[in-house]
Amino acid sequence: MTVELLVDTGADRTMLGPVDARRFRINPETLPPGTPSTGIGGQTPTRTIDAVLTLNGFTTRLALPVLTVPPGRSGFALPSLLGHDVIAQFALFLDHHRDRVLLLTPDEVADLPLP
Repeated sequence: MTVELLVDTGADRTMLGPVDARRFRINPETLPPGTPSTGIGGQTPTRTIDAVLTLNGFTTRLALPVLTVPPGRSGFALPSLLGHDVIAQFALFLDHHRDRVLLLTPDEVADLPLP
């Protein structure tokens, strides 16, 4: 199964959102508590699951925080995020003309005809 990740240059960690956790049939209540996520909307509790993340040919194992829906916010939907823990492995290019984000490996960057 695949997950669409929001590339969040302000996020320290890659995180799985509640909607995607449900799609994977992950019950956050069965997972150990994680470090709360703090952002513009305040603090959101997390749980942690061991995961393998694959982006094209890049694969990494990580303790993946799962964002949980705060009590009393039943319609609250947070996206899954690609954070600096993974982004730091790549060179990040924003292509505004084609509305896309490119994550290039060091070898791919070395092959670019850059000044």
